[in-house]
Amino acid sequence: MPRKARKYIIASNTLYHIVSRGNNQRRIFRSGRDYKKFLSILEKTKKEYPFYLYSYNLLPNHYHLEIETQEVPISKIMHQINNSYAKYFRRRYGGSGHLFQGRFFSALVDKDAYFWALARYIDLNAVEAGIVKKPEDYRWSSYSIYCQKEYGGDLIGRERFLRYGGEDLERSRKSYLKFIQEVLKDKRKRKPPFPVNKKMI
Repeated sequence: MPRKARKYIIASNTLYHIVSRGNNQRRIFRSGRDYKKFLSILEKTKKEYPFYLYSYNLLPNHYHLEIETQEVPISKIMHQINNSYAKYFRRRYGGSGHLFQGRFFSALVDKDAYFWALARYIDLNAVEAGIVKKPEDYRWSSYSIYCQKEYGGDLIGRERFLRYGGEDLERSRKSYLKFIQEVLKDKRKRKPPFPVNKKMI
């Protein structure tokens, strides 16, 4: 039975936790080149459909994003990202069928209450998956960007993110890293402290 046409949800300045998984839990990233291609697609999409990206974690069979929309609806942004990557993946590896497991999942998150908490949850995903013991050891997440004293890239809205911790960006950066370390010391705090009732949109 064919799917009904998707209606774009228009909500500007809304914070989303996005999760997209490989079909049947299959790998969507098979090499370093794949991870790099996905990040380049994120950058290209940001230029075409502006949004703020605060954190990401790319794992072998799924990925997490923390996105704040501007004028373009999240459905349009995600269609561009997943469709572009799926085309690249098929060109490189061949095959047919769906790369991703249905439509992406999203959760609207209270920005004022859970802005940093969501980023921390995402940055620790590779640790939770048992891929690494420390988040700084995982190359394909935004954590390494916040570890740097300076960052000149366009992918992450780092300054906007850090300003939520105060006007002193360096002090705020250290506060965020400490915020993550506190959870690493206490596993009971690793569960997301924000609503996780996700829905497909």
